[in-house]
Amino acid sequence: MDRRRAIGIRATGAGAAIAILAFSLMGASSALATPSHAGSAASSAAAGDAASVSDAAAPRAEIAPADCPPGAPGGSTCGTLTVPENRNNPSTRTIGLPYLVMPASQQPAVGVPVLVMTGSSAQSTAVAERLAGDPSIGAAHDIVVLAQRGGSETTAPFRCDPAVTAYIGTMTTTDTPAEEMGDVVTAMQACIADMIAEGGDPSGYNRAQTAADVVDLRGALGYPTWTLMGQGTTTSVMQTVAAIDPAAVAGVVLDGFVPADSDLKGLAYAGLSAALTNLSSRSSDEYPDLPTTLSDAGTLVGEESANGIVSDPVSQRDRYYDLTASDVVTLTQLALGDPAAAESVPFMLNRVTGGETNSLQPFADVAVERLVAGDPALTWLEQCQDWQPFWSADPTQPAAEGSGEDPTPLPGLTTFVAADRICSGIGVPAVDGGTRSIPASGAPALVFASDTDPDLPSDSVSGFAAASFPRSQVVRMQSNGAASATSLDCGLQQLSSWLASPETPVQTDCTDGADRYPVIAADDVHETIRVASVVESVRTLDPLGLVVPLVFGAFAVLWLLGWVITLIVQAARREPVGLLIASGVPPITGVAFLAAAWIVVSGAIAATPGLPLVGVPPLVPWLGILLGVGFLAIIPVWRLRGRGAAALAAGATLVWIAMMVWFAWIAVLSS
Repeated sequence: MDRRRAIGIRATGAGAAIAILAFSLMGASSALATPSHAGSAASSAAAGDAASVSDAAAPRAEIAPADCPPGAPGGSTCGTLTVPENRNNPSTRTIGLPYLVMPASQQPAVGVPVLVMTGSSAQSTAVAERLAGDPSIGAAHDIVVLAQRGGSETTAPFRCDPAVTAYIGTMTTTDTPAEEMGDVVTAMQACIADMIAEGGDPSGYNRAQTAADVVDLRGALGYPTWTLMGQGTTTSVMQTVAAIDPAAVAGVVLDGFVPADSDLKGLAYAGLSAALTNLSSRSSDEYPDLPTTLSDAGTLVGEESANGIVSDPVSQRDRYYDLTASDVVTLTQLALGDPAAAESVPFMLNRVTGGETNSLQPFADVAVERLVAGDPALTWLEQCQDWQPFWSADPTQPAAEGSGEDPTPLPGLTTFVAADRICSGIGVPAVDGGTRSIPASGAPALVFASDTDPDLPSDSVSGFAAASFPRSQVVRMQSNGAASATSLDCGLQQLSSWLASPETPVQTDCTDGADRYPVIAADDVHETIRVASVVESVRTLDPLGLVVPLVFGAFAVLWLLGWVITLIVQAARREPVGLLIASGVPPITGVAFLAAAWIVVSGAIAATPGLPLVGVPPLVPWLGILLGVGFLAIIPVWRLRGRGAAALAAGATLVWIAMMVWFAWIAVLSS
């Protein structure tokens, strides 16, 4: 077994060939122990078991039209697919799964429909809208989205907010990850008990049931064939559908490929190490060994404190965090799942190893946001059946030979630790291990592999694709952070060409992601983590986080307008304007400061989206000179006669002082 060092962690486990996204639901695959699927009796039997699940559902699956949700693209048609919650339980209740169809802009459509299913309905809809918005794809193909069972839009959503809040709460203690998960397990047990009390069956939330939902929807909509598109863990759902409904599958698009028989945990550790190594290779030697840097960062945080405030979007409360080495590893992996955040990860890790542990603050916010967006409680429920019973053990440092001591746990991914504890506590049975072996499919497939996907090494994807889909083509996405098929122009172009003709060779490498999200160099940033909250306030249009600059801007603009009008009037009257001209310096420099700051910062964010997580362009602190000049120029205003002038000077003095203090705190002082 190949043991790979991942940020000072060794990826261990049976057949270390597998990994997937930890909670961001963006998966992958490994080539380390790719099983042979073709034609085995066990694989055929497994496909037969899955098919029986689908067949049992047929008499009870039906669709009904429904109003489309607000924001759905114009012309869309919507409805609800009603299916059994558990096709293996005759007494189970039925659940409603919303679906949405975006018709091809040119009817009748010349291409087969495309079903999109990712980790969440919101994400699936976003991907579907990008496909529909592409001139060639949207014109030729109907795009279909089916909500995954258990999602918030379904008639039987499975949410467990107390468990999510408890998981976020694990960041507030320095206990071991396993010890921290007690409250998470208790909360999940209560949520499962509530589901059962309401007539629900937690055993109905697994891959086979979801695959049968897809087959049911195709039949209900009357499509003879369609193309399946999955992302993350749903790629294994599409693999299953291709096995149980082969005649109806015109092709399969796998955005990252996680076969049904994968070891998610093993691949996650290998993927994190590979992603960091590839980031190092693109950093022009500025960050030569990021896996070791992460290991060092975790060690330092384990020995010292890393404190700050993180917001829990579920409970709407701020929490005071105290991170462990495992928290640092987990935050890093979750941040690498977002290319915009990933480009700033090397710089952040370097700061942490230099003792600046407060630089983790913005990344804690990013990690929590990504975790919650992934609907972790539903993910845990699915993992307990399809994945966790079959993945490898936590990485450990072997004890010295003959010492008699137990192996020492290494810093690891707390998302997997949580799943291990939850699955042992909620009592939901695992799927039959034999059903994980899926026979190779004869359908053409287009597979995308991001070479900086922190949930799996991209090299594994090619091996999995070749074994499971012999007619597959693989597009390697070069990026700095996990890149999806539709997130970059090159990927969308390859997808468009392939959908038009699945046998046509596509471009095997897409490099635009590395240019779109460049690794941030130390010389390109003035270090300050406080600017991240300001940028977030601008993004969310939150005025509370922008009170000082808003007041300053309004004051400066109104003053400038009044000054111009007064200057024109006095000049028309041929009155002296010398002192009046001098009094216009403050509003001119104030407005110039705001305009320059906006241009410099917004331009930098457009070129480097992850910059605000670690600082501002080096030019920004120097813009404070304009504020200083404007403040000194308030002196002539005091010399103007009249109460109005005195009030203006007093107000300007207070506003300028407030703005200078705010600007120094946010953008000048290193943090």
